[in-house]
Amino acid sequence: MSAQIVICCGSGGVGKTTTSAALALKWAMSGSSVCVLTIDPARRLADSLDIGQLGAEATPIPLPGAQGRCDALMLNVPDTFEGLIHQFADSPETAHRILDNRYFQFASNRLGGVHEFMAAERVRQLAAGGHYDVVVVDTPPTRNALDFLNAPERMAGLMDGAVMRWMSMPATRGGWRALELGSEAVTRVLRLLVGQSTIGEIAQFFDLFRDLWDGFRARSLDMQRMLRDESTRFVLISSPEPTARGEALFFLNQLKAQGMPFGGFIVNRVEMATTRGIQPSDFPPDGPGDWGSTVGQLVAICGVQARLAEIHERSIQALISAGPDGTKHWTIPHQGHPIHKLQDLLSIGSHLPDLDGLC
Repeated sequence: MSAQIVICCGSGGVGKTTTSAALALKWAMSGSSVCVLTIDPARRLADSLDIGQLGAEATPIPLPGAQGRCDALMLNVPDTFEGLIHQFADSPETAHRILDNRYFQFASNRLGGVHEFMAAERVRQLAAGGHYDVVVVDTPPTRNALDFLNAPERMAGLMDGAVMRWMSMPATRGGWRALELGSEAVTRVLRLLVGQSTIGEIAQFFDLFRDLWDGFRARSLDMQRMLRDESTRFVLISSPEPTARGEALFFLNQLKAQGMPFGGFIVNRVEMATTRGIQPSDFPPDGPGDWGSTVGQLVAICGVQARLAEIHERSIQALISAGPDGTKHWTIPHQGHPIHKLQDLLSIGSHLPDLDGLC
């Protein structure tokens, strides 16, 4: 890979998309050529960057005074799938026959694992294209992001598996060889349910796909190496809340089990401790209205804030202690307002690592 890859993972609602955007902008301001890709279908990245619509083509982010540049885009599964079909097909005619097949059109949108595999492929394209120094990836919430981790290995196994070879056996007398070798009752029911023409289209798809599986298998192995490469880092985004912390630790265990490179924790929305609490003596002795009660309430609020800061600090320490020795972490103070402006993202960036500090 010619670019470093930073994959941001975490549970829903912890500010993962916002943090991904802030990292990309920080590194672009510092001189890197950065691409931030969202593979989350929720489409929150455009809102975070305040750029309106975001599509499959790179959209430049206006950054006055930046030493580098930042582009943003979102995953387009059908386009990425079609690109692979053209690349691996033995002729343009074969590619067009696959693309025109109705089963392919279904598979490219709904077949389990296709979205995640194409996400890994798009990351590989961006990292290997020579246009960027770093690719930042905004993933779906934790449990869905696991599919992204596992998709290349699953696809490689599928291409090696006997099931795919059985499914793609050419027919001997019309129809589909997989059905010809199956139960006559099953075949009859399937023909009744989906129709003869649909079975023919599925048969044609697998027959054509036989010549592509070596290419897909090789690409799957490339993706597995990419995810474990020394130029890749997984960053776990969390908040101090127990549920978010639990999701981060769950994902950390998955990274350990699969030998994925862990870059550290970024803990968002942290209540920060103040150097000294507010006392009644800090206020003038007299004021308007029930001044004594107002002062008492302000002091109490500051006490609550201090206790919350202590709770958050204990939560952060629990995260760090669960990581490997030397685990890095960064904290983003609670901003107190929604983040939808570039200036807000740049401000958050001051709490985030430099690229060298992460990778």
